[in-house]
Amino acid sequence: MSGATTAVTRPAVVHRYLAGVEGGHHVPTNGPFVLVCNHSSFADHFVIDALLDLLRDDPSFYFLTKAEAFVHPLRGRWTTSVGGIPVDRDQPGRELLASVDRVFSGGSTLVVYPEGTRGPGWPLLPFKDGAFRFAVRADVPVIPVGMWGVQHVLPKGANRPRRATARVVFGPPLAVDPTLPRPQRVAALGKAAREALESLVESARNPTPERDRQAAQELADLAEATVETMLSRTDTQPAARRMRQARLLLDLADLTGPGNIDARATRARLTGLRMMDAALPRRLAMMPKLRREAQRVVDAEPDHLMANYLLGRWHLSAPRPLGGKREQGLWHLRHVARIGAHDTRYPMAYAEALMKTGNDADAAEQLRGILDAPAPDARTADRKRRAADHYTRLAADGGGPTSTHVR
Repeated sequence: MSGATTAVTRPAVVHRYLAGVEGGHHVPTNGPFVLVCNHSSFADHFVIDALLDLLRDDPSFYFLTKAEAFVHPLRGRWTTSVGGIPVDRDQPGRELLASVDRVFSGGSTLVVYPEGTRGPGWPLLPFKDGAFRFAVRADVPVIPVGMWGVQHVLPKGANRPRRATARVVFGPPLAVDPTLPRPQRVAALGKAAREALESLVESARNPTPERDRQAAQELADLAEATVETMLSRTDTQPAARRMRQARLLLDLADLTGPGNIDARATRARLTGLRMMDAALPRRLAMMPKLRREAQRVVDAEPDHLMANYLLGRWHLSAPRPLGGKREQGLWHLRHVARIGAHDTRYPMAYAEALMKTGNDADAAEQLRGILDAPAPDARTADRKRRAADHYTRLAADGGGPTSTHVR
C-alpha cells in the first residue's frame, strides 16, 4: 500500500481553496487514528491531504473507497496511488481487515466517509458503521471533521475545480464508555460521530468572527510549536519540511483570522531562521525585511517576547549603515530577559550581548539565573552548559564571579 502522493498540490489547496480551519490541535501529530468526515466532493480528499500534511509528522493516510473505483485501469491506478483501499460493500472480507491493520500498525491515518458516498453537503446521508468497527477493533481514536464549501469547489459532474472556498472544522476525539460490549461501543461511536459531524458541518457553514480569531491563534500556536520542534535537536523530520509546515500554518492563520500578532511574530522568526542559512549577500538583503516584520509586532504589542528578542538580535548584528544600534539591541534584550526570565533563551541572549559589550558583571548575573533554572529539554540543557562555560571563562579572566559559583 502507498499513501497519498499529492504533495505538489498541497500549497495550492491551502491558498486557493481554504477560507478557514478550526480545531487543528485536535489532530494527533503521531500515531494511528480514524478520521471521519462528511463527503460531498472528490475535492474532500485533497483538502484532507493538505491539512494532514501540515498537522502530522507522517502525512500518509488511506481511505476506504468502493471496489468499483478500481475496475477502470486509469482510475484504479490513481485511486491506489493516493491511498485508496477497495471495499466490497456487499461482502467486506479478510483482505480489507488486513489492509486496515497495516494502516494502523504503520501509525497512519484511516480516512472514512461514513455516508458511504458523496452527498449534497447538507443534510448528511445515513451513516454506515465500518469506521467505528475498525476503530473499536484496533482501539484507536476517532476524530470527526466537518467541511463546508468543498461541494462548490468540485461539484458532482465537474472535471475542474471552480472558484470557491471551503471551511474545515476538526472536533475532539469521540468519547464513549470503554466498558461497553463491542457492539454497543460501535453503535455509541456511530451515534456520537453523527452528532459531532452535524455540529461541525453547521459550524463550518456559519463561521463567527470570534471563532475565527480563536482558530487563527490556534494555528499561530501550532506554527510556533512546529518551529520549536524543528529546533529541539530531537526532531525526526527534515528542517525544510518543518519550515514549510510552519509557513503554511501561518498562511492558514492569516486566511482564518487576519492580523494575529503571534502569527506575525513567527513569520518574522522564520525570516530570521532563513537569514541564518543564507549567504552573506542574501542575508544583508533580508535584514530590512526582518526588522520591518519584528518592529510591526512590537508597535502593536510592546511586550511581545519573540519580536523584542528578534529586534535585539537584529540591532546587535546589523551593520550601522543598515540601521543597527548596539544600545537599542541591548535595550530589547534587557527587556525580554526581565519579562521572559522563565525562558532561558532570553537571559542567555542578553548575557551574551553583555559579554560582547564588556559588561561582565551584569552578564554573570544573567548566567547565574540560567544555571539555577531547570532543564526540561535538550536545548535548555545545552544552553545551561554554554552558560557554565561562559561563567567559568569570566571567572578565569578575573572580570566576573569566582568559579565556585558554577554548578
